[in-house]
Amino acid sequence: AAPPANPTGPRSTVFPGTTGPPTPVAPRPTPTLAAAQRAAAVDYVTTANTHDARPGRDRGFIDSYRRTRAYVTPELYALVTAPSRRGDYQWSQWTAAQATVRVEVVAVGVPDGAPAPTDTTAYARVQFRQVVTPTTGASAEQVTDGAVSLLVTRTGTRWLVSELLADT
Repeated sequence: AAPPANPTGPRSTVFPGTTGPPTPVAPRPTPTLAAAQRAAAVDYVTTANTHDARPGRDRGFIDSYRRTRAYVTPELYALVTAPSRRGDYQWSQWTAAQATVRVEVVAVGVPDGAPAPTDTTAYARVQFRQVVTPTTGASAEQVTDGAVSLLVTRTGTRWLVSELLADT
């Protein structure tokens, strides 16, 4: 005789076979920045990271941040120009070499995992090279890679950087 049916017994752990070909899943479109959003991010990063340590030019590391006023919100401007000792070591090296520091933007886009840009906000990541060129001594040109993630916000008809985000 056949064993009795046991509706409460163990269940199969085998998945049933497919009933047809797999349904294609379209890749998520890569979000892109509008030209004005991109320009706001690039203008800020370029200005904040360009320095001139030759005599009679920048007086200190923070001078470049003071030049960013046109690209940032008033709240962010107050933060980035607040007195601090950031950059003191680099600045002393640059002044000793009377160096100029220029920025070459490598890539600009929406950071991985960030929401797509909207009509009022956009997250941006700017990758760049900072090129330090000494004008005195025997030091060679130095190139350093950098990246900054930030939030740009539309204020009226302009896009301004409103937040600097931690990079990981």
